[in-house]
Amino acid sequence: MLKYWRIWLVIIMVFGSVLAIGLKAYPYGRNGVEIVYVSDQSPAKSVLEQGMFISKVNGLTIKNKEQWGSLVRNLTGEVKLTANGKEYIFHVNKTLGIEVMDIERTNLEFGLDIRGGTRIILKPKEENVTKEDISQVIATLQTRANLYGLKEMNFFPIKGIDGKYYIQIEAAGLKSDVIDNLLSRQGNFLARVSKPVELSNGKGEFVLGESKYPVSVIENATSIKLGNLTLKENQSFVLEGINFKYVNKTQNKLLFLADVYTGKDIELVYTDPQHSGVRREGKGYLFYFTVLVSEKGAENFAKVTSGIPSKLDIYTGEKYLDSKIYLYLDNQLVSDLRIASSLGGRVYKTPQIQGGRQTEEDAVEEKLRLQSIMRSGALPITLEKVSVDVISPRLGNRFLSSSLYAGLLAGIAVIVVVFIRYRKLKISIPMIFISFSEVVIILGIAAAHDSLIWGIVLILNFILISAAWWKKHETDIYAWIGAILIPLLGLMSWTIDLPAIGGIIAAIGTGIDDQIIIADETVEKRKEKVLLTLKQKIKRAFFIIFGSAATTIAA
Repeated sequence: MLKYWRIWLVIIMVFGSVLAIGLKAYPYGRNGVEIVYVSDQSPAKSVLEQGMFISKVNGLTIKNKEQWGSLVRNLTGEVKLTANGKEYIFHVNKTLGIEVMDIERTNLEFGLDIRGGTRIILKPKEENVTKEDISQVIATLQTRANLYGLKEMNFFPIKGIDGKYYIQIEAAGLKSDVIDNLLSRQGNFLARVSKPVELSNGKGEFVLGESKYPVSVIENATSIKLGNLTLKENQSFVLEGINFKYVNKTQNKLLFLADVYTGKDIELVYTDPQHSGVRREGKGYLFYFTVLVSEKGAENFAKVTSGIPSKLDIYTGEKYLDSKIYLYLDNQLVSDLRIASSLGGRVYKTPQIQGGRQTEEDAVEEKLRLQSIMRSGALPITLEKVSVDVISPRLGNRFLSSSLYAGLLAGIAVIVVVFIRYRKLKISIPMIFISFSEVVIILGIAAAHDSLIWGIVLILNFILISAAWWKKHETDIYAWIGAILIPLLGLMSWTIDLPAIGGIIAAIGTGIDDQIIIADETVEKRKEKVLLTLKQKIKRAFFIIFGSAATTIAA
């Protein structure tokens, strides 16, 4: 058995690839449809989500998308849906507002052209938006999508009949929360520091770096006097180039908010494990990452935090300023953090952004979303979602069938060319089997959710080659590399789109080129050793060249 260990190595990887492609789990049964999008007008909004599987409508089992369409087309009143094994009841007035697609029967992930996806139209809120503004927005959105790890996304500027510019996004497998929280967010970042001022007999001192400004409360009024400024509650003002807001007055304290960092101050967003991560905290998960801010922003922080008293936390024993730093994104509070007393009055260039979520997956997604927005920068204009709908595949199942037939014809053509040359099945069949194996292994590597399978294949490969080496069979470094590298590549996955299918079909022809060279040399060596004339050598060389070309053209 170990004498033919190379053949067993190929068989193990082909068998593992077949399992990686076809061994698919159906946690909620094989029947049903997958939710692609839930519209804002749907009664199932915020209840059902993209990626959930609907198996029944009013107790009737759904087999495919066509049956779903016929069942829900005119539904009104009370509707019962079984999604992910759980029953939900909705009251439908006009439309259910749920777009679906057929459940994938393999672990292969197909692209937009084959499987279809989602079309989103975004509209600028501002007036007089130019085509250059739209181009800048698209460039920023593409950067966000790449940083977030989104695949199969196309951005198009379009002009409506009203003469206004819109942005059309086409994507495969795009979640609604990604649209709302990543793509349509403007991404304006702002960090504010609270600055308290202690009062004594209605008077105090506002410290800003090395400057000090007298503060007093105006009698019988809600206003205060700060230097030469008269301020009312919630009034904004600028002092030494820093934007402030007078918030309110308590019995013996005034509270101000200062803008210390903006999105323009963000120079770098750290993503490495030393400065970014997720950890368990209490009953949830805490995410964090560090940003590098500009010198000007750090100086503003130093000025604002100067003169703020510190206090002792009796639970941790640490000292903190009587202040907090509040982090906002598009005027929404992301997190509020205490400031260590040692940072008061210091130039601080590496603040840490934190937040919490209930699950580890949600914490990772939120961290990645914030990092993507902050790294890509703010959009020059504000966007709003106009419409979201499902687009049908441009190619679809008919194209897949055509590609399968094309691959079959290519394989038959290659078999014919090879058989005409050698006229021996024991040479032709192994060559065709190896070419077929290449295609299967490529698809197996592309498949998703197959880490366990490829892990087992890696272990079996290692055991097989080690046993062959131990029994002193001839082994080589290339066998080791292939046996280890292919299963490791199988741990990844990639989308099968039109170029990928074309490449796989071409591989049927190009993959056999080296086999023709090896087979021809092997056959000739087995013949009686005679001195070949120059004409015979040229004849052999011409077959190798034209045989390889013929198989490539046939494929």
